[in-house]
Amino acid sequence: MEELVKSIDQILKMIDQSINEKKIPETMRTYVEQLERNMRLFLDVAEISVQENTIQSPISPSSRGAMFNLRKAFYATLTRLAREQGVDRNRSLEEWRRVAGVLIEETRKRGIIEAPCKIVLTYNIVSDSKSKYISFKSARIFYFELEDIIKLDLTK
Repeated sequence: MEELVKSIDQILKMIDQSINEKKIPETMRTYVEQLERNMRLFLDVAEISVQENTIQSPISPSSRGAMFNLRKAFYATLTRLAREQGVDRNRSLEEWRRVAGVLIEETRKRGIIEAPCKIVLTYNIVSDSKSKYISFKSARIFYFELEDIIKLDLTK
């Protein structure tokens, strides 16, 4: 995987240089820029897939479904960490409720409640004077929009 990421980084540098030096014909520039965006998105997804301490939902038909699946994944992770590392369930649940509210508000604000989504949370196990609990660091919401509509005439 590291080799692939390095190769894509090199290609992205070459694309950037070619665009800046105007070596790409204007008719192809938009396609090359789209390719560059897609490659950068791939690198983001590849980076997330190898991170430790993540809780992920599968791709779901809506952000509501993604939140439902993320909640199930959170509870499974919490149960495991409470058993293995003595994580405080109640304090972790408080943190989960806060983060879930932020995620729901963000999807509502952006108008992607009904868009297919995948949500990835990264977390740390934090200790304070009282207990150890799950503390969330970041969230990534992958949402998928309608790209195009293909209309076919199927009459003979």
